[in-house]
Amino acid sequence: MLNNELANLVDQQKRSVQDALEAQKVHIRVQQRKGKKFVTSVQGLNQALNFRRISREFQRRWGCNGTVIVTPDAGTVIQLQGNWSEEIKKFLLDENMATEQNLEIHSLN
Repeated sequence: MLNNELANLVDQQKRSVQDALEAQKVHIRVQQRKGKKFVTSVQGLNQALNFRRISREFQRRWGCNGTVIVTPDAGTVIQLQGNWSEEIKKFLLDENMATEQNLEIHSLN
C-alpha cells in the first residue's frame, strides 16, 4: 500500500514537472557586442531553479564569465560571455530543464 502511494506521488511529481517545462518558453539569445565578442542570455527557466549554481556550472564547463540578472519585466536572466547557444541548448536538454518544443534560440545566423 505504501509503495503504491509512493509510486503515485512520484508519477504526479514527474507529470507536474513535465507540465511546468512545457508551459514556458526558454529563450537563448546571442548578441554581438563589438568585433568578435558576443553575449549569450538565457531567459525563461523555471524560477525554482538555482540560477547562480547553473551560471557557475556554465562558467566551469566552458571557461567563460557569467552573471545572473534579475529584472522586473524579464525575470531572472543568465548572461555569459561568448556565443554558447548550442552548448546551453544541449545542457538544458540533457538535464531535463527544458524540452525541444519550448526552447527558442535567437541567434545572429
